[in-house]
Amino acid sequence: MSMKIKQITIQLCVLLSFTNIIAQQSNTISTISQKITLQDILELASKNSLDVFKAKRQYGVNYWQFRSFKSSLLPKIDFETRPFTFNRALIERYDSEQNIDVFRQQQTINSYANLSLSQNIGVTGTRLFVNSSFNRLENIGDLQTESYNATPVRIGLVQPIMAFNSFKWQKEIAPLEFQKAKQDFLYELQTINLKSVDLFFQWALASKKVEIAKENKVSAEKLFNIGKKRYDLIAIERSDLLNLELDVYNANTNLTQNLQDLQKAESELKLFLRDQLPQHAIPELPELIPTLTIDLNKAIDLAYQNNPDILDLKLRKIEALRDLDKAIKDNRFDLSLTASYGLNQQANTFVDAYGRFLDQQMIAIQLNVPILDWGERRGNIKTAKMNRDVADIELQQNEDTYKQDITLKVLDFNLQQELVLGALKTSEISKESYNLTVKRFLSGSVDFLNLTSTRKAWQQANENYIQALQSYWALYYNVQQLTLYDFITNTPLVQDFNEILED
Repeated sequence: MSMKIKQITIQLCVLLSFTNIIAQQSNTISTISQKITLQDILELASKNSLDVFKAKRQYGVNYWQFRSFKSSLLPKIDFETRPFTFNRALIERYDSEQNIDVFRQQQTINSYANLSLSQNIGVTGTRLFVNSSFNRLENIGDLQTESYNATPVRIGLVQPIMAFNSFKWQKEIAPLEFQKAKQDFLYELQTINLKSVDLFFQWALASKKVEIAKENKVSAEKLFNIGKKRYDLIAIERSDLLNLELDVYNANTNLTQNLQDLQKAESELKLFLRDQLPQHAIPELPELIPTLTIDLNKAIDLAYQNNPDILDLKLRKIEALRDLDKAIKDNRFDLSLTASYGLNQQANTFVDAYGRFLDQQMIAIQLNVPILDWGERRGNIKTAKMNRDVADIELQQNEDTYKQDITLKVLDFNLQQELVLGALKTSEISKESYNLTVKRFLSGSVDFLNLTSTRKAWQQANENYIQALQSYWALYYNVQQLTLYDFITNTPLVQDFNEILED
C-alpha cells in the first residue's frame, strides 16, 4: 500500500511541476508577443504589398487612357510655324524668250505660321476646323522681291458620308473600359485578400504545430522520467521505457522540423508584407460569423453587375460589332465631302496683305468604288461576321460558367460553417481524450500505443480545424471577389480612386 501511495505522490509532483512550467512559458510569451489577427494581415497587405502598388499603377494607366479619350472629344488648338527657312538651289525654269527649260539659281527666305482650331463630332464623324495662316517670301539675288500671303480666317469641314465612324464606337467602348478598370482594381484587392488568407493560415498552422510540438516535447520528457521511476519499481516493461525514450527523441526532431516550417511561413508572410509584420507576432485565429448566410440569387445578380470578367465579355461583344461595322464600310464605296470658306490676300507689303480680302472657297466630293477584288471584300465581311458569332457564343458559355462558379462558391460557403463547428468540436473532444489517456497511462491503465494514437488524433484534429477555418474565409473572399460586395456589412465594395492616383 505504501508503494502505491509513493507512486501516486511522484506522479502528482511531476504533473504539478509540468503545469507550472507551461504556465510560466505562457506568461512569458504573452508579455513579449503581439497577437496578430487575420484582419490585421489584410490591412497590412492592402497598404504594403507589391501587388497593391502594381494594381494602383495599372489603374493609373487605364485612368489616363480614359482621360486621353475624353480630351480627344474637346476642341484642339495647334500652332505651327517655320520662322526662318533659307533655300539656295538650282531650279528648273522655263525661258520664254528661248522657249526652253533652263536651270537658274534661286535664293529665298521663307517664314510661315499657322494657328488652327479643330473639333471632332463623334455622332457623325465630322471634323470641323478654323485656321489662320501667314506666309512671307523674300527672293535674294540680282532681283530682290518681297511678298506676303495672308489667310486671316478659313472655316471648313471634312464629312465622311459612308465611312466607318471610329469616334462613335470609342464613345461607347471607352466608358465601359474605364468602368472595368475600377472593377479590375477592386477585384485585384480581393485577390490580395485571398493570398493574405492563405499566407496567414499557413503561418497559423505552422505556429500551432510548434505549440503542440513543444507540449509534446515537455510531455515526452516528463513521461520518460516517470517511466524510469516506474521501471525501477518494476511497474512497466523495458520495451515501454524504450518507447518513452524514443518518443523524447522523436518529439525533439518534430519540434525542430516544425520550427523550420514556422520560420519559412513567417518569412513568406514578411516578404509579402514587405517586412511590415511586427516582431514577436503570434497569429490569433479568426472566429466564424454565425449569422452570416449568403443569399444565392443576390450573389448571382451582384456578380452580373460587378464582376469585371462579365463586363469584359460585354466589351468583347461590342468590339466584335465594331469590327463588323468597320469591315462592311471599309469594303464598299467610300464617299466623303470636304468644304471650306475663307478670306485670302497676297501683296508686296504686310499691310496690303491684310486688306481687301478675296474670297477663298473650296468644295470637294470624293468617291472611291472598288470594281474587282476577287472576293477580298466578301471574305473580310464574312470573317467579321464569324467573329461576332463566336463572341456571342463565348459570352453565353462564359455567363453560364460564371453562374455555376458563383453558385458553387456560395453553397460551399453556407455549408462550411457546419464543417468548421464540427472540426472545432472534434478538436475539443480529442484534446479531452488525450488528457484522459495521459492520466490513464500514468496510472497504468493503458499502454504507450494508445497514448500515441490519441496524441496523433488530437494533433490531426487541431490541423483539421485550422484548415476548415481557412476554407471558410477563403470561400468568403472568393464570393466577395466574384460579386465585389461585402456581405458582412451588406455594402458594395468602394474605393477612393482619387487617392489612388495621388499615391
